[in-house]
Amino acid sequence: MKILLVQPPHWSPDGHANFDAIEELVGSLTGDVLLLPELAGSSLPRADYLARVRALAEATGTAVVGGSHYDGAINRGAVFDGSGTLLTEYDKVHPYGLELRSGVRPGRPSEGFELHGRRLHVLLCADMWYSASLAGHERLDAVLVPAFSVTRWDGPAPARELWQHMSVARAYEFMTYVAVSDWHHETTYHGHPCAGVTGFADPCPRTHAGFFTGPPDAPVSAHDLDFERLDAFRHDRAARGFR
Repeated sequence: MKILLVQPPHWSPDGHANFDAIEELVGSLTGDVLLLPELAGSSLPRADYLARVRALAEATGTAVVGGSHYDGAINRGAVFDGSGTLLTEYDKVHPYGLELRSGVRPGRPSEGFELHGRRLHVLLCADMWYSASLAGHERLDAVLVPAFSVTRWDGPAPARELWQHMSVARAYEFMTYVAVSDWHHETTYHGHPCAGVTGFADPCPRTHAGFFTGPPDAPVSAHDLDFERLDAFRHDRAARGFR
């Protein structure tokens, strides 16, 4: 399974403009999953947001994790497969920082979805910082994280280090792949800078340097989810007493 991580260079308060830019970035690239960053839909009405995610999925023939948008006071997203079928919807359970001050309310935990016989789960940005977000979800094959990493640091490096360590920790703890799509670090959200933490965590890399890859230079990066290797890693962990 191949996942494409999208890191657009700019965020717009106009969700249609964001989707137009994403469609141009993706072009003819192909994969199994396309992961968009948080708030790709900004504050689009729910019907418009769902229509844009569905159209992108149908145009690319790829399952699209559509980032999110503000559906009233809830930060919410959706996943459509390449045929335009809605696979799941997900909410942000832990609004953060500016969201709290703006009246954004916690949503409900999602159930995840199945694709090609594998279980995938979506966590919206700050939700990944809570391991309880994954409690009760057995044998997840990938955790997909749309992010908008607003930071208070004077530059992206500290936030990137934190996200890298957290992604690897979640990947190793839950024996799963973790993929994060964020906006480019020169993006701002209502005057607040983004850290650009797009990356991919692998719990069973072939070399010690492969636990985390990112952030990429290109606006779209591809990563292979080697499930045979992941299954072997899980079997080995169980045989050594890690449960």
